[in-house]
Amino acid sequence: MPFPWYKPDIPQELETRPDRAQQMYMRELRERAALLMRLGYSRDDTLARLRGNIRWDFELQGRAPHLDRVQEVVGAVYDARGLGGGGTPSLEA
Repeated sequence: MPFPWYKPDIPQELETRPDRAQQMYMRELRERAALLMRLGYSRDDTLARLRGNIRWDFELQGRAPHLDRVQEVVGAVYDARGLGGGGTPSLEA
């Protein structure tokens, strides 16, 4: 007699949407990059830290598919600020 928890109960919409994981990773990258920028990290330090985090997260699974997009995401986050560099926030325009 099989137990009900032996059979995975994956919702159908998750089985048909394999790109959801990729969207989640990209959203997390943007949030982490924005946080590091607000904390005053430079663009280069943010790139190095996020790449290191991803490599560590995927150490046992192999190369992460979103590792190649880190520079693109960090560039978009830092460029959206208008100053392009991070640093400490100021009230001056």
